[in-house]
Amino acid sequence: VEGAWKEGVTGKGIVVTILDDGLEKDHPDLRENYDPQASFDVNSHDDNPMPRYDMIDSNRHGTRCAGEVAAVANNTICSVGIAYKASVGGVRMLDGDVTDAVEARSLSFNPQHIDIYSASWGPDDDGKTVDGPGELAMRAFIEGVTKGRSGKGSIFVWASGNGGRDHDNCNCDGYTNSIWTLSISSATENGLVPWYSEACSSTLATTYS
Repeated sequence: VEGAWKEGVTGKGIVVTILDDGLEKDHPDLRENYDPQASFDVNSHDDNPMPRYDMIDSNRHGTRCAGEVAAVANNTICSVGIAYKASVGGVRMLDGDVTDAVEARSLSFNPQHIDIYSASWGPDDDGKTVDGPGELAMRAFIEGVTKGRSGKGSIFVWASGNGGRDHDNCNCDGYTNSIWTLSISSATENGLVPWYSEACSSTLATTYS
């Protein structure tokens, strides 16, 4: 990635939102790049995407994903995001009943402002569940890719899944194998296939996890 950075590809001018369990907007690695226009709480119906904290920090995933995307560089705090000059927001939508309507509202949030929607959820990674978007979510995908970003099309980036241990196959995941999403798999820090990785024909790229 350093080669891309040297070419000036830093995410500047790009808006990314994380569709997950919330975003700690005041995190010192994120607050400089936080974008309130790319943020919403579908679970609580307000503009604050802050996670609901508990004793085991079960709602930390969205903040971690946001850090991988847009953590500020050279601040001596924790990490650096792959697109460290991008604006980042979060849509809190996984901390409650994840219905077709919840998914659709999240996927269609502010599509003329947000460039990229990043998600890592879908059917259970149990090796036996086959599922995909419902009618409303599918409509949101189609509206996004045809009308989002002023007609250029919203970009939906999707994790390929973590069910490798249970022999899950992301071909059976109707979100990550959709023609409307970009399916991304993972690699270890040594460039190897992680134990949880799922292999399928829909995977378009692999990156460090």
